[in-house]
Amino acid sequence: MKVLNTGSVLNQTTLYKRCSPTNFNASMGIGQEANCRYVWSYRIKEGNSPWRAIGHRQSGKSTTTLSKFYLDASIGRDCSIDCFISPNQFFDWRNTKQLASLHANWLEIDINSPAGVTRENKKSLTPEEESEVIKEVFGQLQLAEVPMPTGYVLSGSGGVHLYWMYPGVEAYKWRINSWRDITSKLVSKLNGGKNWHVDLGASKDPARVLRMPGTKHGSTRRTVEYYDGGHTYDFEDLAKQLGVKITKPTHLKLVTQPKKETQARKAKTPKAKSDNPPNSGKHTIGQWWFKIYTNVLQHIQKNPVKEGMRDSAAFIIYVALRHIQDADSAFNRVRQINERLIGLTDDELARYLKTAQNTLYKYKKDSISEYLSRQLGMDTSFLYQSKTKLTPEEVAIARKASALTTAKRKAEGTLSRILKAARELLSDQSPLTQTSVAAICGRSERTVRRYWKELLDHPVIRCASIYSPPKECPVAV
Repeated sequence: MKVLNTGSVLNQTTLYKRCSPTNFNASMGIGQEANCRYVWSYRIKEGNSPWRAIGHRQSGKSTTTLSKFYLDASIGRDCSIDCFISPNQFFDWRNTKQLASLHANWLEIDINSPAGVTRENKKSLTPEEESEVIKEVFGQLQLAEVPMPTGYVLSGSGGVHLYWMYPGVEAYKWRINSWRDITSKLVSKLNGGKNWHVDLGASKDPARVLRMPGTKHGSTRRTVEYYDGGHTYDFEDLAKQLGVKITKPTHLKLVTQPKKETQARKAKTPKAKSDNPPNSGKHTIGQWWFKIYTNVLQHIQKNPVKEGMRDSAAFIIYVALRHIQDADSAFNRVRQINERLIGLTDDELARYLKTAQNTLYKYKKDSISEYLSRQLGMDTSFLYQSKTKLTPEEVAIARKASALTTAKRKAEGTLSRILKAARELLSDQSPLTQTSVAAICGRSERTVRRYWKELLDHPVIRCASIYSPPKECPVAV
């Protein structure tokens, strides 16, 4: 790891110059929303909510303008007090499922407070202490060789918001997962300092709102400032630089089908009715051999193939596959299975399968049952199992039991994710709130609220440091 001296940190931070708030707005596309962003200020008392939307909502519901919002968030002659905005855009409501586009990753650097000090009584940093925090943050980023942020915002109380900006990209679910991975990688590079720490809840929530440059901090009356000077990134390039792999779902890959030559239509000849129509519930020959193939494969995975059984295992797997695939595909598949589970040499495998490559073997149920039990020591009861048709009442009972099992498994998975997020917050000494837990675990606050009592009563989490902050402060200061 490189040794970083103070001079190099100073040189790095001096690349950033204080800019007009309009520079921040232009870089983030604020005021040019294709969808909508949310703005918030607890100074707004009129109406039912301090939340407002700018841009265009899919539902057609009303939106506001920045100038109107600034006037609403006023105290006496001072306007635009404690104003926040969402860097990312939404289709309609402000939640992760409604995300329309991503415009930046960020880290919120929050100031440390002594134990027992509430958010309202939190002490602000002096400009000198704030400057020292910036030097420490950039120093740690440089040591970790992390791409430098596009710019940063001074919140007015000593906090710093670092932004890695890029042109807006559509917020598909797989891309939101990558967004969180990018943030996690950035968080892991910072160790905190005497006066600061990374606010995990604010940093890992893509639906978060953060302070707006050009507005005023309500407690200190200092103006929120924006410093620009870094690169504007491409989303995928930023992920690549941080070693984050973006995994797109396979169903999104474009598959082109080869064009088929058109032929003149032939008159259809009526087919003779079969005694066993396709939907009669009976299997086809291919399905029967596939069942044999899967059961043999499961057997040799659980029970290592002994020396005298290797040729029989390879032979019967190949015979089964020949009823499902062409000869070459079946041979290649058996060769892969042989390398992993059977252990014949290539010459031995080719010799044992030579006759089966030229002859399509057929077995009766009793014959294949005897072969599998005698040659491989398998339990062949699966060949004789038949499904009995359930009555409507039995079907209803089975469905209800399955639904209860699924619901229980889903609830356990959700609680596990919430517990993991809570442990992450506690280990980082960040406030444990429903908002921060929801941001990290990717569940809604409503869902976290349902599990909150169970979370607090959990033996791993239960401790004196747990508390819930006032509801009127859902965003970081």
